[in-house]
Amino acid sequence: MNEVILVFSSHADDLEIGMGGTIAKYAKEGRKIISVVFSYGELSNPILKKEVLIKERVKEAKEIGKFIGCKETIFLGLRDMSLEEDIKKYDIKNKVKNLIKKYKPVKIFTHSIFDPHQDHKDVGNLVIEALDEFKGVSLFAFEVWNVVHETHPRIYVDISETFKKKIESIKRFRSQRIYTYSLFVPVYLRAKIIGLMNGYRYGERFYKIR
Repeated sequence: MNEVILVFSSHADDLEIGMGGTIAKYAKEGRKIISVVFSYGELSNPILKKEVLIKERVKEAKEIGKFIGCKETIFLGLRDMSLEEDIKKYDIKNKVKNLIKKYKPVKIFTHSIFDPHQDHKDVGNLVIEALDEFKGVSLFAFEVWNVVHETHPRIYVDISETFKKKIESIKRFRSQRIYTYSLFVPVYLRAKIIGLMNGYRYGERFYKIR
């Protein structure tokens, strides 16, 4: 299988939290996963200097990306919590279009525009706009924080066989331990509830945008 799947996320750990089980499953099935991360997330740890944290987060993300099944992890290098401004300043929409042209994905995943985190909304809106000129590419939104008011059709994926890998990938973000460890309970509960709703042990939910 030579299908390419592009994932656009704001920060390095969003992919693993939102759809780590699905990525691991797709990779196991032979699909090529390309992860594109907009920000280094340099404001996520007040203890470390920005330069040190950026270096650590890039190294971490690429190693964890490979572990979960990504063929490549690309950083766009925008400022954490300033994505809306940098997206316009550096013509990021055109860069996203060029990545779509280069990799020719059959599916694209990104943040729901109803995610409460502003960086997540900014990336979701940009990807929707960039995809306007491309035909035949399916677009799905994933959840990191709780999504409300999302009206697009819901798609569910059985991640029973890859849920442990998803959890292990989140644990490997050691630079984000304070943040990621607090998410284990909600990540587990969401996967369990979605699974119970669909007859799986664990599941992930997506919204079909187009």
